[in-house]
Amino acid sequence: MERHLSRLFLESKQYLAPLQGVELGAGLEEDPSLLSAACAEPFLANLHFTLQKAHPEAGAPYWRIRSWGLSCWQPIYLALICVYHLKRIPNSLGRLHQTQQQAYVAGYALPDGEWLAGEHEALVQHTAEQLKTLFDALQTAHLNQFGGQQALYQALLADQIMATMVTAAGASASLFDIQNDYQLWARYLDLPTNILNRLKQDTDKVIFTRRTCCLHFRRDDGALCADCPRGHKAKQTKAKQGATCLN
Repeated sequence: MERHLSRLFLESKQYLAPLQGVELGAGLEEDPSLLSAACAEPFLANLHFTLQKAHPEAGAPYWRIRSWGLSCWQPIYLALICVYHLKRIPNSLGRLHQTQQQAYVAGYALPDGEWLAGEHEALVQHTAEQLKTLFDALQTAHLNQFGGQQALYQALLADQIMATMVTAAGASASLFDIQNDYQLWARYLDLPTNILNRLKQDTDKVIFTRRTCCLHFRRDDGALCADCPRGHKAKQTKAKQGATCLN
């Protein structure tokens, strides 16, 4: 019988190729070359240095925000895959270890353990509680290494979770479904819910405009993202100017 952990490795890789998983070997819990709740700062220092070398023009605010986003994207996707596809949750998710690939974080190692099944809200709660332990540790490490404000890290995380939920849902979910489910995650992750009004039902999909900016445009090869609040504000200003011209 196929192990649930093996199925997670298979499904995550099929969903996004960089989500390559392996079982965490003995003695690697505090390996400084891996990013984990138990050992984050050496990894983050190296990641930050790599980002500085790759994009010196982008500046410290970009390196800090990029590092936070890279640290969080895999746990978010794995949590959603477990809850919505496998409908089972490992009790080891908070012990996730991640690997660095040049200026990116991709690939993970996870110890096996007990897998829990149950009602949807119970799965969300159990997953979110594990994620919160992980994200709190990573946030503390970021604050120690790079400074910044706790509120900014929380706002960035809320945006990232919502954006991932919208992307993963595609055309299959309604605005109502995403709003309800985000509120569940936000409750157990202690995240802001003021981004709910940034969701909009389009003709065939739900659209989300972030509250925070990832600063990708500060890179030489960068531009405003499709869900960027700066781009949204510029469109609103242009629309108002156009309406004024018509009057």
